[in-house]
Amino acid sequence: WHQDATYFALDPICHVTAWVALTDASVEAGCMEVVPGSHRLGQLRHADMQDPNNLLSRGQTIAADVDRRRTDFMAVKAGQFSLHHTHLVHNSRPNQSNDRRIGLGISYIPTYARCTASTRVSAMLVRGTDKYGNFDNEHRPLVEAGPEERAFHADAVTRFRAMNTELNAELSGKANDQPRKAI
Repeated sequence: WHQDATYFALDPICHVTAWVALTDASVEAGCMEVVPGSHRLGQLRHADMQDPNNLLSRGQTIAADVDRRRTDFMAVKAGQFSLHHTHLVHNSRPNQSNDRRIGLGISYIPTYARCTASTRVSAMLVRGTDKYGNFDNEHRPLVEAGPEERAFHADAVTRFRAMNTELNAELSGKANDQPRKAI
């Protein structure tokens, strides 16, 4: 169980994730499971849980008490997508189907949001103009998987992981994990 805000150092926290299904993501295939309304809890403390079966970068999982007695599954078919708030508590269970579960997570943030980490990261402008310059521009690829495109992607991933490590160290000391009322 985790929150996507754990991986971004945004101010203000105004991030929406679009999870685009490239293959069907049924309950059996391990579609996203959510705690409805949990986005109202704000950022919760997470801890690193080293588990080779966890695809999260450091196995981050919520270390605060969250009522998970009522959850909903967000099954989607190939070509469909789900949208969720960055503070929504969610997970995905192991794929128990006979097919792969493949999806693409796309993070949408407004240009006025800034990354508070000292590591500068990149973003691609998808609409409008950027008057703030809070991120290095991710230019559109000119060649599919060309050498310059691969080098840019490798650098962007390295910087994102460095920012994420920096953020995790900060959050582990600051996030509120006080008991909260059930939602």
